[in-house]
Amino acid sequence: MEHKDFKINYRDALADRQEELTVRHTTETFELDFDGARVALINNGDNSWSLVNGAIDQETVNLIGDAIERKLKNS
Repeated sequence: MEHKDFKINYRDALADRQEELTVRHTTETFELDFDGARVALINNGDNSWSLVNGAIDQETVNLIGDAIERKLKNS
């Protein structure tokens, strides 16, 4: 798979903040730094996302996954 880096806009409604995150996609996972920690997500292929590595809640996983999907759809 070709190496891809891209940026997404992520909105955290609980913390009332918006961030731009850099996502690295070199395998089946999408890796990024989130709040100073490395996390990896995977698209389950059924319109859902799972955390592969890291410690963030499922709601945050879903929000970041949605932002990744929007970015890929518009690329």
